[in-house]
Amino acid sequence: MRYLTFFFVFFSSISFAQFDKETTRLDAHTMSPVIFEAIPYWSSDTTSIELVVLYRVSPSFLFFAKTAKTQEERYEAKGELIVEIMDSNNVTVGREVRPMRIERISVPSEDAPPSDEIQGIFTFQLKKGFFKIVVEAKDSESGKSFINRDMKVDAQTFSASGLNVSPIMFIEPIQSDTSSSDHVIFSPINHGGNVIIGQAGVCLFQVVTPDTSTDIHLAWKIQSKNEDDEISQELQGEQCSQRDGTLAVIENVKRVSFTIKKGPAHSRFVFAPIPIKRLDAGTYLLTAIVTQGALKSVKEFRYKVIWPLKPRSLSDPKVAVDALKLIATEEEIDQMSAFSSDKSRKAFRAFWHKRNPDTTRAYNSVMAEYYRRVDESIKRFSTTDEKDGYRTDRGRIYILFGAPSITNRLLKPNTAPTEIWTYENLKKRFTFRDSKKNSNYILVKTENY
Repeated sequence: MRYLTFFFVFFSSISFAQFDKETTRLDAHTMSPVIFEAIPYWSSDTTSIELVVLYRVSPSFLFFAKTAKTQEERYEAKGELIVEIMDSNNVTVGREVRPMRIERISVPSEDAPPSDEIQGIFTFQLKKGFFKIVVEAKDSESGKSFINRDMKVDAQTFSASGLNVSPIMFIEPIQSDTSSSDHVIFSPINHGGNVIIGQAGVCLFQVVTPDTSTDIHLAWKIQSKNEDDEISQELQGEQCSQRDGTLAVIENVKRVSFTIKKGPAHSRFVFAPIPIKRLDAGTYLLTAIVTQGALKSVKEFRYKVIWPLKPRSLSDPKVAVDALKLIATEEEIDQMSAFSSDKSRKAFRAFWHKRNPDTTRAYNSVMAEYYRRVDESIKRFSTTDEKDGYRTDRGRIYILFGAPSITNRLLKPNTAPTEIWTYENLKKRFTFRDSKKNSNYILVKTENY
């Protein structure tokens, strides 16, 4: 009954807004401030390509200065993004400079949500070849810069008699039926070729074929490539839909969006509803077997499922299990502390799988919130006597009930420092006292009101 009571309280103390915030806070601030990916597509004449470069820039990269334009308090940041395309001889064959400008009523925080990120697309018409892509971002105010010269794109080969398959693009789920809708609009996930854990999406790639009348068949398989994980994931399927035409950018929209423009039947775009939301964080290999009559092409694509704001305590198996002593039985703790790492992992995953509000997603919002609170307890309540803040009385209450709605601190002469935490939505009040004045606050009173 103690554990049922905890989960009722735990769910009650996490609002749906907090769930949404945790999901949206999976942003790029712990990664590179500039994320980009480049994907080549064959154009209608098949002798050239259209190189699509998607980018995402975190507002934290830019310096926000107060503007004097109006009497209102406003902040402005300016910069520029430069993309340069170089061929195999290091000769520049394409270059574009784009200004970046953001205006805000306040300076964005380090964990600004993805909606605040600057997103966009560059497109280059190029002859087939091998290309190196240089991406540079500059902040006008501070002079800070970012530069990446590591990306390379191989778009040299093309077979007039076989199936030509482009690299994949992960896109957000499409609302309309791509097999029947006359006009479909979709947006790229745009995380440098990777996806966020628990994020739903669709896999898109182009197939150029000499056969304009036969349908394309797809068989796909996803395999985990995490060498340090004895528990692997493997998914496979054959579902897909396809549309003839060429990729077209939709202009004058807030988000980066594409559509498939009617075009020659030798160019087809294949949509595969791969269940990426079921994949845990890690590295994966996607194998796509594309067949059309007697023609066949097998392509492999490696990508990552990332968890940018994964709680640190969740990355330490010993801490992750020890912190569960608040809510798990001794038997469950023993199973998760087994000598075999494989058994321990399975027991840990089984424990949280039963408590996942959405078992169709690898991202468990309850587990994420629990360990976020463990992290916060370590940060805020660790002392010289107890370095693991989640073991302290304040840490335990914080983990079980979250942040109090009201905190009163009483500091009086000749009296032990006291903190009173009030949870108005739960009608609970906890009183902690630092009798030894060493920052180790002990729970001395619990009230229901």
